[in-house]
Order: sequence, then structure tokens, then C-alpha cells
Amino acid sequence: MLGYLKLKNNNEELYETDFLKVLKGKKTKLSEIQYMCCYIYYEFIAFIKNWLNIITIKKIYNAYIFIFPFNSKEIRKNKMKKCMIKVEKMLKKFKIQNLVISEELKENIELKNIVNKKIHVLDGRGLIPYLLKEIIEYILETQKLKMELEDLYICVKEMKLIYINNINYLAHYFRSINIITPNISKFQKIVERIEEKENTIITVTNNKKKSLRKSKLIINFDFAEEEIKKYNIYRNAIIISVQKDDEYDELKFAGLEIKKIGIETSNEIKELFKDYNLLDTVSLTTLYESIINEKNGFEKVKEKMKEDQIRIIKLYGKRGEIHEKEYIGLLE
Repeated sequence: MLGYLKLKNNNEELYETDFLKVLKGKKTKLSEIQYMCCYIYYEFIAFIKNWLNIITIKKIYNAYIFIFPFNSKEIRKNKMKKCMIKVEKMLKKFKIQNLVISEELKENIELKNIVNKKIHVLDGRGLIPYLLKEIIEYILETQKLKMELEDLYICVKEMKLIYINNINYLAHYFRSINIITPNISKFQKIVERIEEKENTIITVTNNKKKSLRKSKLIINFDFAEEEIKKYNIYRNAIIISVQKDDEYDELKFAGLEIKKIGIETSNEIKELFKDYNLLDTVSLTTLYESIINEKNGFEKVKEKMKEDQIRIIKLYGKRGEIHEKEYIGLLE
């Protein structure tokens, strides 16, 4: 089950009804009187919720929104602490496994203590395995290079379906694919099946001195830093990190590491989140990740993304947003 955790934007979020909106649309004298009476009543309810630290719960599709009864200006340490006790109970009660947290709450210490390893906090990185081609397109367009003339290097150990689907998919677009793996024999069998269908050169190797020496574009699926630093990497390489925990503090290269993405979507998708006051408090990338159903499979997810007009508008590294001059500087 999925949950959204946020502070209130306004008191209307705490009403738990759209009755006031219905009355507001009517223009009769009676409806105006009804509106004022209801407005006073619901404002009183909002006041009580704030006073007693009652969290409002709203059900949307297959998810729940948990709304704190105060905004960022009204936060008090004792009120937040009381609400967090209730949040912990609600996460267990509704069996929340995936959680979207608004920016104002992300650094809250009490919340960090509550969210355990059983609850996955979404941060947008879950979209990266489905947008690898689009990420590389964004980079190459900035560098004014053509994808079909480029070589792609992939670091991978495990035979996960999402990795194999990506190798199969990306083989359509590059001059060559170079798979760097300690499991050469297993991936060689997959490559043979792909090469039967595609007119692309695919090599499988684990040569630590030579395999990444000319690697301008690297997708790292699951190599840890200790593993990848054993290889001689091209000085100006761009590494796209698929795993959340990837950090290359000791890796000696002057290139870029792509850690997060920023996306744009169709207006319909944005309106969906705007209706629940989520768009101003959570990144669009994280929100879109929350509605992607990985169980539908790689191709279905890609089709849905195309339908929703997903496109890359920003890439982020260890120091924040990566700017155009940084990509171009790697060519010099």
C-alpha cells in the first residue's frame, strides 16, 4: 500500500468533504446561508484537529494521504512529536510499504526514526531504470552527439529482469553495447539471443584494465564502489547510477555521475496531483514514480510513460543540478 505524508496547505484539506464546493457553485439565497453555516462548522472542525493534533486521512485510488493539521509556519516541536506517534500507528494499520514524504517533512528526525527498512521512501530514482535511453538522449543532445554513433558500457552482475530488458531495449539505439560483468557465461547467452534479432555489436567482458578505458557513457546497474574502482575508467566518463546507494567518493575520474532526474509530464498528470495539493510539496518525479506499476512489466511502463508525455528536463549529480557547460566541458 502507498501513502503520502504532508503538512496541510489550507484548512479545506481537513474538511474531508467537497460539500462546500457544491454549495459555492449554487447561486440561491438558501445555498449562501447553507454555505456560511457549513463553513463555520468545518472551520471549527479544522481548529479542533489542530488543537488535538488529529491527522486527516483521505483515500485516493490504491493509496492514502495523511495530512498534518498544521502548515510549515504553525509547526511546533511538541505538536510534531504527538503527530509522529499517530503516524507510526497509521503506517502499521494501513500496511504502508511505499511512502511519499513532502519536502518539509523529509529531514524530520522523529519521522526518520519511524520509517524503517520495511517502508520504502520514494525519491524519484525508481524511474531511472525506465528512462535510461531518455537520460542518455538528453546528455547527447546537449553535447550535440548522435546516439547511433556512440558506444554504451553497462556494468552489471545480477540477472535481474529489468536489467536484461534494458540491455535488449538499448541494443536498438547504439553503435555497440559493452557489458562488463563477472558473470560472463550467463550474460553471453543473453547476448547471443539479442544479436540474432538486432544488428548491434555486443561484447561481454571483465577486463579490468581495458573494458572501461574508453567508456564515455556508463550505466552502472549494480556495481558497488569497491568493485567499480578496480577498473580503469575513462577520465571524462558519464556514469548513470541505477542503484540508490551508489557513491563514488574514491573513484578517480573527472567526469559526471547522474544520481537523480527531473521530469515533465502531461497536464493531465499534473492536475491529478494538484487536486490533492501534492504538486507544490513533492517533486513531480517522485509523484510520478508513485503511480508507476512495475508489475505491469518494462514494455507496459514505457508505453504508459509515452502516453503521459514523460520527458527529461534536468539531471542531478552529487553537487546538485548538472548544467549544460558541464556536459560540453567533458568533450574538451
